[in-house]
Amino acid sequence: MEAPGPEGAALHETIQALRQEPLDTLLTLQRQFGDVVCLRTSPSPVYLLSHPDAVQHVLYDRAAQYRKGILFQGVAALQGQGLLTSAGALWQQQRRMLRPPLHPRQLARLGPLIQAEIHAVVQAWQQAAESGTPVQVSAWMQRFAFRVMGRVLLGLPSALLDELGQQLQPLGAQLLPYLSQPWLSPSGHFQTPKPPAAIRQAIAAYQALAQQIIDARRQTLQDSQATDLLATLLLAQERTGELSDQHIRDEIITFIGAGTETAAQALSWLCYLLAMHPQIAQRVHAEIRRVVGPRPPTVEDLPELSYSRMVLHETLRLYPPAALIPRQANSLDTLSGYVLPPDSVVLLSPYVTHRHPTFWPVPHSFQPERFGATAGRHRHRCAFLPFGAGPRRCIGQPLAILEMHLAVSALLQMYTFALPSSTPIRPEFATTLRPRNGLWLTVQYWP
Repeated sequence: MEAPGPEGAALHETIQALRQEPLDTLLTLQRQFGDVVCLRTSPSPVYLLSHPDAVQHVLYDRAAQYRKGILFQGVAALQGQGLLTSAGALWQQQRRMLRPPLHPRQLARLGPLIQAEIHAVVQAWQQAAESGTPVQVSAWMQRFAFRVMGRVLLGLPSALLDELGQQLQPLGAQLLPYLSQPWLSPSGHFQTPKPPAAIRQAIAAYQALAQQIIDARRQTLQDSQATDLLATLLLAQERTGELSDQHIRDEIITFIGAGTETAAQALSWLCYLLAMHPQIAQRVHAEIRRVVGPRPPTVEDLPELSYSRMVLHETLRLYPPAALIPRQANSLDTLSGYVLPPDSVVLLSPYVTHRHPTFWPVPHSFQPERFGATAGRHRHRCAFLPFGAGPRRCIGQPLAILEMHLAVSALLQMYTFALPSSTPIRPEFATTLRPRNGLWLTVQYWP
C-alpha cells in the first residue's frame, strides 16, 4: 500500500512551499495527510513520519537499517568524519572515546566555568537594563554557548576564545546558507552540488582554525589527567598513534557547531517565551529567589529548581534546536502498513512530532506543567526528542541541559524580558531552529 501525499500540481506547489517555509509546510502536510506522508520525488521518494511509533521504528528498533544519507552531504563537506556524520565501527569507536568527557558527573565539576560565563552576560546587560536599550539576545547567547564549549570541551583559555570567536563568526555566516540550502530543487530532484570555490575556501579556513585550536591545546597539555574532550583526543593520539590531526579537526568542528548552536538557540527561544509570558517568568524568578536567594545559582541548586527545568523542557518542545532529523533506508522496509523502498529518504521532525495533538493537547501553547514530575509518566518515549533518540541521540545532551539550566537561573534571578515591538518572532530553519533576523529584547531589573 502506498502512503498518501500530494500529486501532480499539488506536489510541485508543496516542493516550492518546503523550499520557502519548511516548518509551516511540514505541519500542513501532517494535518492534511496524516502521520505518514509521501512526496514522490526523484531519484528517491521522501516520507515525512510524525507519529512517535514511527520515530521509534527508525531511530530505535531498526536504527541500523537507516543511514544518515544524502541530506547529510553538505554537513559532511564541513565536518568530515566527525561524530555527527560518521557511521559503523568508526562511529562506535568515536562514541566510546568521547563519552567520558561528557558524562554528567564530569560536567558537574565544571559548573564554576559555566557560572563564570553566564555571570559575564548578566553583568554586561546591566547598562542595557538601566537605559532600556534592547539587547541582541541571540548574539549574546551565541557568544555564551561558544565560550562554554571552548572552555569545557576544548580546554582553551578565555583570551584565545575571544580571538577565535571573531575569526569564526564571518566564516559561519558564509557557510550557513550553503549548509541550510533547500535539499529539493524546484523540480523535485535532490540537490547534491559540489561546494563552490568560495565555500571550499571557507571550509579550508575553518579547518585551519581547528588546527590552530589543536596546536594551542597541545602546548598546554601537561596534565595527563586532563578531562576535557580535546585533551582526551590528544592523549589518545599520543598513546595509540591511531588518531590523525584531520580526525581531531573533524571532531572539533562538529562540537563547535553542535555544542554552540543547540544551547544558543534554545536559550534565545526561552528568553522570547518568557518575554511573551511574564506570569511564568515571575514564577521562575520566585522559585530562584526561594531556593538560591541573592547568591549566584550553582550546579548543586539545579535539582531544586524544578519549575525552571520544566520551562526549559517546554521551550525545547516548541523550538527544538534540531527541527529535522533525516535518514535514508538501506533496504526495503514496512512502516505503519506502508512499504518504503530502498534508499527512501525519511524525514523525522521533532518540530512536528512535538505538536502532535494526540500526545500534546493544545500543542501550540506554552505550558511548562506538561513536564511536571508525574505529567509525562505515560507519555510515549519518542513524543519528546529535542536531542534525537536511539543510539545516535546527541552525546552533548547532558552539557546542553546543564548550561541552559544554569543560564536561565542566573538570567531570571536578575532580569525580566520584554519585546521592544509588537512584531512577532518567527522561527527559521537553518541547520538549527533560529529566531528569524535575530532576537532583540529589552531587559529590566525585577521590581
